[in-house]
Amino acid sequence: MAMVVAEWAAAAFIAGLSCLLFGSVAPLLASGRQRTANWLAHGSACGGGLCAALAALLVLLGPAKIDIAAWEILPGLSWRLQVDELSAFFLLVISFLVAVVAVFSLGYVTKYYGKKNIAYLGGLFNAFALSMVAVVTVTSSVTFLIAWEVMSLVSFLLVMFEHEKAPVRTAGYIYLVMTHIATAFITLAFLILFGYTGSVDFSGYKQQLLAIPGYLKNLIFLLCLVGFGAKAGLIPLHVWLPRAHPVAPSNISALMSAVMLKTAIYGLLRIVCDFFGGGPAWWGGLLLVLGLISAILGILMAIAENDLKRFLAYSSTENMGIILAAFGAALLFQAYHQPVLAATALTAALFHILSHSWFKSLLFMGAGAVLFAAHTKNINELGGLIRRMPWTAGLFLLGGLSLAALPPLSGVVSEWLVLQSMFHLAFALDSLWLQAGGAAAVALLALTGAFAAGGIIKHFGTAFLAMPRSQAAAEAAEVPLPLRLGMGLAAVPLLLGGILPGAVLSLTNRITEVYFAEQIGGPIWSVAPFNGPDGAGLTVAVIGFAGAALLAAGLLLLKRRFGPSRVTVDETWNCGGRLYPDMAYTGTGFSHPVLVIFQRVMGLSRRVEVEEKYRYYPQKIKHSLAVNANIETLLYRPLIAGLLYLSQRLRTVQNGNLQNYLAYMVGALVIALIWTR
Repeated sequence: MAMVVAEWAAAAFIAGLSCLLFGSVAPLLASGRQRTANWLAHGSACGGGLCAALAALLVLLGPAKIDIAAWEILPGLSWRLQVDELSAFFLLVISFLVAVVAVFSLGYVTKYYGKKNIAYLGGLFNAFALSMVAVVTVTSSVTFLIAWEVMSLVSFLLVMFEHEKAPVRTAGYIYLVMTHIATAFITLAFLILFGYTGSVDFSGYKQQLLAIPGYLKNLIFLLCLVGFGAKAGLIPLHVWLPRAHPVAPSNISALMSAVMLKTAIYGLLRIVCDFFGGGPAWWGGLLLVLGLISAILGILMAIAENDLKRFLAYSSTENMGIILAAFGAALLFQAYHQPVLAATALTAALFHILSHSWFKSLLFMGAGAVLFAAHTKNINELGGLIRRMPWTAGLFLLGGLSLAALPPLSGVVSEWLVLQSMFHLAFALDSLWLQAGGAAAVALLALTGAFAAGGIIKHFGTAFLAMPRSQAAAEAAEVPLPLRLGMGLAAVPLLLGGILPGAVLSLTNRITEVYFAEQIGGPIWSVAPFNGPDGAGLTVAVIGFAGAALLAAGLLLLKRRFGPSRVTVDETWNCGGRLYPDMAYTGTGFSHPVLVIFQRVMGLSRRVEVEEKYRYYPQKIKHSLAVNANIETLLYRPLIAGLLYLSQRLRTVQNGNLQNYLAYMVGALVIALIWTR
């Protein structure tokens, strides 16, 4: 039976790769027929995503593994694809959302008909998906770096799709620089691994790295943290993220935020957990601190934004920080010989990876639907969309509720698991510093959740409620069916993950068993969709269904006892006067009190101009608010200035004198001979 399951998994995986490869090329052959190119590209992506998701599920739920040797690149170096438990988990995240976003894209890219090359966009969409699949399934450092670089370059081309706009070019070049800085650090880490082991294969690293010197192990970890942290958008390496996401097409933003960022977490998990089998306690402490800083600062900067997509981009920084904090807690528990708690914290991180991918893809697609219908992302130019776009409003609200960790959606389960891990840090370890750190982590994560809820209230309320603030918002209409269908498909796992969290735990359990079962002496826990860890008792599903039944019964009894509701819905009372859009809170006005409290942290600058008509009563007040990120001001600008100064000094070396150039060559040769002696 296991052999049959493995064959089915391999066949589904190959079919998925074939569809994505076909979708990368076929649309270009139909570039003159935009509708055909659209269906070829996104139909292939949808089919490829579904096939790859099936393969991932077969690996996670069964005893199957996938191992495919594609071709030999060089003698002794082959392009090999392998799907184990960790790869299957991230393959499921990638492939499911590729299929969902492909459905959304069928309708979304019609806005570019007659304006842009749909075949080019669709082909890159498939190539992007294919490169992300390769990143999480290749088996050597060389092929990993090739797949990583292809993913970075293709995503850069997608960000630059509307390159005729100056802000798009600026954002694209910043993204290109940051992603290649990340690649440089990751490459250096792999070179050190190769220098120590003499191998590029992942399979041999775990055994060969058991006796690696501590200083090399720490250096590799720090290099990977910078490299993968930059791709994940962690503060202070996040500067590309709030620039690239808003300017990319919304279907691409959904993939980048919900999926591409997770490849960085995959790389970190693969190296730390798989190659090294864990690490010292300070690794976990560093990850925990960096994660908490990213979470709290990310959501503060998100609240300040009035651009819907920039808000979601900063929110990704927050959620990647939450994931990193949970992973740091897992490493801390492992270092202090608490494998059950380490498995719990790792489960929290994996659960939140899934949950964030679902609700962030839904929210970015919702922002894309708003842009499609109202032609703006600025919430101060929107308003009243719930009456004109009820499906989009309802689905966006579902994603927002999950982002804010409100029941009964998957976000509340994953963030509650992360909070539980922080509580255990505060109570289960003997170190006073760790106990204090755990308590602080609980407080910071709770504050982050409150700010996330405030951010969703601000953006949903300003964009979808009240009265239209612009002609475009007043004339907006519900988006076409493919856009609504794509958002609806992303909302399904949000509901199921919140009501049936055991189904998600059955996926994450395979990974935690790989890393912790030997330390515990058996399976960590066995969870059925309707049962608790011991196979019995109340669960979220049972409580939810019981609550819904009680609510329905109560409403029926009230209606039977008192009859139909006599509530009359009428216009808002304004003392007999008319209502105007200016009477509603703007996005800036909503978040202003929070921004003033944290103005030193965020670099907030305010300017108030008062024009007086009478002595004591102002006629008009002008208020301007600017958020200048302190990180860019204090870190990146001095760094860039220093690099420019250094480059100017180095220019003196290139003086056009042939004798000097010969002297440089002789000096370099002498140094090389001494070094290799």
